[in-house]
Amino acid sequence: MTTTNIKNLPAGEYVTEHGYSQSYPWVVTKKTAKTMTIAEVKVKNDPEWKPEMHSGGFAAHCSNQNRQTWLYDGINEDNTRTIRMTKKGWSRYTVRYTVDRAYYFYDYNF
Repeated sequence: MTTTNIKNLPAGEYVTEHGYSQSYPWVVTKKTAKTMTIAEVKVKNDPEWKPEMHSGGFAAHCSNQNRQTWLYDGINEDNTRTIRMTKKGWSRYTVRYTVDRAYYFYDYNF
């Protein structure tokens, strides 16, 4: 079962790209034993979740960012890439990916 914070996400195989402090979901479109071709999952704001901002940090601090939810907004077939299985797991250059996870995380505190 895919772990996700994206509402209305259709069934499928997903991976999550790990940026410096943010995360981005991708859907698997083609798979071999050592490679996966993935396409970008588009998301939009969920009106049920609002960031709770407080004074502090550079300008403000979001105290509820770990409870973010997003709405599924389609697949961007124009933005694809191939990731490879390495000794350390799935990656592309120095970027790591986690399988069975479709998670979008925007770091409001960065």
